Amino acid sequence: MMKVLIAEDEPVSRAVLQKTLEKWGYEVAAAENGARALEAFRKDHFSFVITDWMMPEMDGLELVRQIRGLPSSDYVYIIMLTARSEKSDLIAGMDNGADDFVAKPFDGDELRVRLRAGERVLRLEEKLSRRNQELQKINARLKLDLETAAEIQHSLLPRRPPVLEGINIAWRLRPCDELAGDILNIFNLDEEEIGLYVLDVSGHGVPAALLAVTLSRILSPVMDQASLLKSHSYSLKGYRITPPAGVANQLNKRFQADPANGQFFTLLYGILNKKTRRLRYVSSGHPGMIYLSHGSEAAVLQSPSLPIGFKEDVEYPEYTLQLYPGDRLYLYSDGIPEAEDSRGDFFGTERMISALRECRQLPLEESLDKLLQTVERWSGGAILKDDATLLGIEIKP
Repeated sequence: MMKVLIAEDEPVSRAVLQKTLEKWGYEVAAAENGARALEAFRKDHFSFVITDWMMPEMDGLELVRQIRGLPSSDYVYIIMLTARSEKSDLIAGMDNGADDFVAKPFDGDELRVRLRAGERVLRLEEKLSRRNQELQKINARLKLDLETAAEIQHSLLPRRPPVLEGINIAWRLRPCDELAGDILNIFNLDEEEIGLYVLDVSGHGVPAALLAVTLSRILSPVMDQASLLKSHSYSLKGYRITPPAGVANQLNKRFQADPANGQFFTLLYGILNKKTRRLRYVSSGHPGMIYLSHGSEAAVLQSPSLPIGFKEDVEYPEYTLQLYPGDRLYLYSDGIPEAEDSRGDFFGTERMISALRECRQLPLEESLDKLLQTVERWSGGAILKDDATLLGIEIKP
């Protein structure tokens, strides 16, 4: 049974209205003015409020305003009784929260029609409220699932860079969503060489993150059937390390872009010899590394090529870079140079180089933070539209 609250200062009109509503099957409470009605409303739950406009202490318009200002999870349908017919008055009533109007003295048939219309609205509001509660529960579960997935994904990142004599390593990864399409890693391949990579899956969210996690499994130094980096052999070592170009070529054969979603990824993978400081690397559509030499000369090591999955018969070339004491090398994803300012201008690689030069005397890890702070200032503190990943390598002077 729906409950109705009446606010009417005229005793006879109040009694007639209450009796009429009770005859129609409503449970009714009545108050002689707006202040008493508001007090009753705060103590009980009502589906309808029917209020006169002109009343002592608190008029109907103020009562409507006060009710709409109260926190409530359920909607209340408010009908105002009034002898006013000016459009401006009706607009004022609607602006303050009234749903409908009935002329005084009220006509029973007209009031009943208004109440039935109100019942439809309340049923729809109740249905909508239930749906919203269900959606909130679903969203809460999805949020928890995403947080769990993000923790799992974060666990795949290097907890601590390998401790290497004469080499500093630092990294940063800032996803634009809960889950990242970027991923990086650096690890020992054996006693002589370390492997390192940064990859960037197209798109964002769950689809990109799923592929990124799959690729991190494949790009593992653990020798198993899934890994491309090391395989068993009959050599003295008992294993074979796959050259960087071989890794890219095999990935390209396995991961051709799906026409349904067009998903692809870029990759920069390298193998660094711990003793000779010689880096062999391959770039598959990935932004060129920034090389900051010990003499403060800077260069972007461009390696034009297609991303993985664009074309089946691609053969990726392999490059070599000799590093010397004092050299720094920065691998990154395109979320950094493509960060936009308020005018839509990109941050760009030239600004990256300038920022890294300015913090040349800072420790490697601090230089990564400084660069990201510069990018954030450029974008005005706005959330980046793409994941931002940095991996820095320094040969100690």
